[in-house]
Amino acid sequence: MAHDPRGLLANTFGPIWMMGILVIVVIRNCHPKRRATHERAARSILPEGQGDA
Repeated sequence: MAHDPRGLLANTFGPIWMMGILVIVVIRNCHPKRRATHERAARSILPEGQGDA
């Protein structure tokens, strides 16, 4: 019975913790300053000449 409070704590704050991490990842990923980095990464997998169109 000693694990019940810990389970309640994990079930309460676990989703809050994960939602916070998700929000941070989305904000960092969608920030306008990172657009050039994302574009460069997206074009790096294409053969030469195809990423210019």
